[in-house]
Amino acid sequence: MATARGSLGQVVTLISVEDVFEKLGGFSWFQMWAMVVIISPEIVAAMIALSPVLTGSSDVLFVCETLTGRSFNISAEDIKTDDVCDGILRPMGHHYTSVWSLVGSKAWVSDLVTSVQMLGSMTGALLASQFAESFGRKKAHFGLCFLMGGFGFASGWAPDPYSYAATRFVAGFAVGGCFVVYMNYLMEFLTPSFRTICGCVSLWAVGEMMLAFIAYNLPHWRHLTFATTLPTFLIFFAYPFFPESPRWLLCKERTEEALEVFDKIARWNRKPGMDPAEIKTLQKCITHSVDSSSESLSIVESFKILKFKEFRVQLVILMVAWFTCQLVYYGISFNMKHLDGNPYWNVFYMGVLDLPGSFTGILFNNRLGRKKTFISFLVIASFFLVGLAAIDITLSIEYPALVNVLSLISRYFISAAFAVLSCFTAESFPTVGRVSCMGLCALCGNIGAVFAPQFTFLGTMAKSAHFISFGLLSLITVGVSWKLKDSTGKPLQDSVELSQVASP
Repeated sequence: MATARGSLGQVVTLISVEDVFEKLGGFSWFQMWAMVVIISPEIVAAMIALSPVLTGSSDVLFVCETLTGRSFNISAEDIKTDDVCDGILRPMGHHYTSVWSLVGSKAWVSDLVTSVQMLGSMTGALLASQFAESFGRKKAHFGLCFLMGGFGFASGWAPDPYSYAATRFVAGFAVGGCFVVYMNYLMEFLTPSFRTICGCVSLWAVGEMMLAFIAYNLPHWRHLTFATTLPTFLIFFAYPFFPESPRWLLCKERTEEALEVFDKIARWNRKPGMDPAEIKTLQKCITHSVDSSSESLSIVESFKILKFKEFRVQLVILMVAWFTCQLVYYGISFNMKHLDGNPYWNVFYMGVLDLPGSFTGILFNNRLGRKKTFISFLVIASFFLVGLAAIDITLSIEYPALVNVLSLISRYFISAAFAVLSCFTAESFPTVGRVSCMGLCALCGNIGAVFAPQFTFLGTMAKSAHFISFGLLSLITVGVSWKLKDSTGKPLQDSVELSQVASP
């Protein structure tokens, strides 16, 4: 607890940075503006991450022009070997799978390219978090947006699968890194009762619906790629006006800059500015509690919180939960290209259900707590995944629409569980290691996302193998998640208070 004497002689008690935000209006105009600036790149991130559902579809047609002058159509399902056509095989569709003939014996290449993209997300989740710890949330957030837009756009010019995979790797790197950084960036401007916004308020679903709309009007994969990445660059108009995280600045002992940010927030929220003496005293309190120097947020220091058993156990369980949620979420998403029905509507339905899925957590997060809400959603998702596997084995031929419906419902509850998990994770660790621990969790989540396309390919080889795997993993994660320590209603920790943390 820190105390300071204000300019009028009154004694002011500061418990944490949250008290400063409460004095500056709590959740007000600045926080709403921060939500728009920080969350909006999710729209493009969703379109980049899920575009393989449409651009890499296996439902493509070819025309075979024989040497005798006869021509006939061949579907991708009919192409089992490369010598199915004794003449010239020309693509009829607008997918890169048809343009580069990634069918038949080459059908695995499309899912491999998607895995490469998700491998980029995995790498970005780990490395971007370290950049944000060392150089600040603002530079990391806007830098990743630039990479996401630039290399996402460049992938549309790719002349072959190899260069396409390379550019999608970098675009995926930015998507994975952006998610980790933006979650913490926004949370560090919010008070405890509004931190549930992080993860539960999302524009990801808007990106999915926009992807379906754009793809319907621009079906060629190159045009779709260009159109879905251009909106990224609009975010840079906000760069000169948006501040660094004051919490990060305080942990780096940049007190004057933190005071300037608090003053900017005060002006936005139409509240009186903070007394410099209060901020300086708060700075001393934070500096003392972390025993920090100018290097207190270095890569090595940020992981020192793992000396404590309490944080180690929490981190390992959260890493398992992230792996499961991302594997199931992306596994069902990428499997949509194999399901019955119009692919554009299938992607649109994903967005329609993701939108309430993200917001559902807000209804229960503060009432039930983060832990119970997450486990409840995951239990329901597991129930539908087990049912989905049973239906896919027994009734998929007679009722293909039922598989679609159960896939979307399962994905809805996984989306809701992941929204809660994102907020839960960011609240579980102190500022000195929050982004790094979030990065490790996102790394595990992206490992799951890397395997997701391969699970969907496995489903084409062994019926329902992917759905059975998803259900089992979800049930295992439910079991281990009971060991998690809830974070509901608690202030964000800026440091590790030795007297309050269990010994290793």
